[in-house]
Amino acid sequence: MPKIGIGVIGCGDIARARYFPAIGGSAEFELRGLQSRTPAICEPIVKQYGGKIYPHLDALLRALEIEAVVISTPHPSHAELSIRCLEAGKHVLSEKPMATSLADARRIFEAAEKSRRVYMALPFDENPPVEEAKRLIEAGAIGRVTSADAVLAHQGPQHAPWFFDRDKAEWGVLADLGVYLISQLTYLFGPAEQVLGRVNTAIPDRTSAAGEPIKVTVDDNVAMALEWPSRILATIRANWCSPSDHRNVICETRIYGTTGMIFVNLASKTNPIVVFLPKAAIEGATPIEYNNMSNCYRPALAPWDGDAEIMRSFAAQIASGRLVSANGSNASRQRHVIEIIDKTYAASASGSAQKLETR
Repeated sequence: MPKIGIGVIGCGDIARARYFPAIGGSAEFELRGLQSRTPAICEPIVKQYGGKIYPHLDALLRALEIEAVVISTPHPSHAELSIRCLEAGKHVLSEKPMATSLADARRIFEAAEKSRRVYMALPFDENPPVEEAKRLIEAGAIGRVTSADAVLAHQGPQHAPWFFDRDKAEWGVLADLGVYLISQLTYLFGPAEQVLGRVNTAIPDRTSAAGEPIKVTVDDNVAMALEWPSRILATIRANWCSPSDHRNVICETRIYGTTGMIFVNLASKTNPIVVFLPKAAIEGATPIEYNNMSNCYRPALAPWDGDAEIMRSFAAQIASGRLVSANGSNASRQRHVIEIIDKTYAASASGSAQKLETR
């Protein structure tokens, strides 16, 4: 089967860490084009992975050999780039967040429907730990879900100071870290009904990894509460205020049910998912002690590589022609995620809970 020709727009840190290695090891894709505001950084990538450097976006979009694109640029550019690529007939995989306003998320949704091309927006939640949590919840393994607590924190992207600049990023930690937690919980529980939250800037003066001063003009600290029609309540905490770095990231989602609990920690290689069941057991799972709790079980998971899973899912969606993916990484659900972020800012400004309209 011939490989799908793919181009990458934006050749910064996330593209070099995630997309080029994943495409290079993919059985479904072949790297055929790169486009960046600084073409020089693309030269070593072409030497290692192949492809052609395009001087501007229009040239890449005219290339018939490029059937799909990855958008890996700063947040505010995602919407316009996604729409241009969809209108040019390309399948699109966009880094998170899909947009930095609900209005732009709606525009992408409309463009995706009109183009009849696959639009896949990250975060990607179809990974084995989250899928197992979803299976257990739907099977009633922990009874009726009542609430959840989710936290994601580290010291912030000090290697990329633009994240801290409102003029360049528009949104702060909510779009960088909070988006993962919001996406995961809406994947597990469905569309939320309302949100209440507060954001602030706890550390306004920082130092970059290169030793340069950073004036923080976006939020670096958020606390929020989501409520679902089923009366599930969830708290979300995300911040760039922890002393931990990316190797020691604080990451955990706790899901409380009437007969058990599920712990999901995608940063853990040992215990990415643990189930606490005081009156039952998980078939095929390993009994362990977790957080000083007995009656805990570690479900058996197949080996997985998150970046490779993203590309395999994108390829499968293109091959099937299924424009609305089953895994939820589509324009409809991520539009809902963007509305939650957008209205968390509104809730922080007004002090009032905000009703959610998208489903």
